[in-house]
Amino acid sequence: MSIRNKRVRQALRIYFLLLLTIACQRGPSDDAVVARVGNAVLTKDLLKRKLEWEGMREDQEFAFVERWINRELLYQEAKRMGLDQTEELQWEMELVEKEFLTQRLLDRTFAQKIQITDEEVASHYEKYREEFQVEEDEVRALHILTETQEEANAARQEVLAGRDFGKVAEERSSGIFRDMGGDMGYVQRGDVIPEVERILFRLQEGGVSQVFRSNYGYHLIKVIKKRSRGSIKDLDDIRNEIIQRIRVNKERAVYYDLLYQLQNKTKIDVAVPRDSVLTHANPLSDDPNGS
Repeated sequence: MSIRNKRVRQALRIYFLLLLTIACQRGPSDDAVVARVGNAVLTKDLLKRKLEWEGMREDQEFAFVERWINRELLYQEAKRMGLDQTEELQWEMELVEKEFLTQRLLDRTFAQKIQITDEEVASHYEKYREEFQVEEDEVRALHILTETQEEANAARQEVLAGRDFGKVAEERSSGIFRDMGGDMGYVQRGDVIPEVERILFRLQEGGVSQVFRSNYGYHLIKVIKKRSRGSIKDLDDIRNEIIQRIRVNKERAVYYDLLYQLQNKTKIDVAVPRDSVLTHANPLSDDPNGS
């Protein structure tokens, strides 16, 4: 993540914390109040929305409320000491507002002006296909890991009977790829433990392994696709990568076009030497993508 994007996220976090504080100080009915610290209150509705915004579960309510109380205690003490009456805070608030609104403007502008078609993706793929060469032999596979051989054998029987490997992995696997349906992505030699590597590069595409053991438990593998060194990756495998490439280029173009339009319709006065200012030829040294 770029430094610019980190600052934006930090600024947005501060902004929403401040919104939370302001919202908590309104006067809701008592039956809607979850917690109160002095004159500040946390309502049921705000708690629910805040949990959703932070990606927290409902069973984490108490942890959030406890954190809110601690933050509110410290905030109120800082206010009591007059620490909010500083130039530094005003600068920070101005920065937060500018970063937040700027990002909202860019997000809206990009959404309105940027579209990426299948034809563009295919054209980019054909034009730069040599850049998508496979550097080393690699295999994409699905993986199930169980604690016992009986569990692994049962999983294999389900797969051989025609059940989707990914569904079986979600239900039976204890491995790190469980939530992805066992999908390991593309693996090169040296990326995984030797026991798994030997099976991966020995199986044919579509093949399902026998159950085998390692120090981690019992494994079952299905090979989805193999790519040899020097071959060109299939478009479907790198579609998202290409879309991101195109998006970055389009965002940069839209970004500078927006700045150019704003500069040409806004009166700008500068009272520093010319070689120190931003000109129309180079409207901003900053970059929307942080590059």
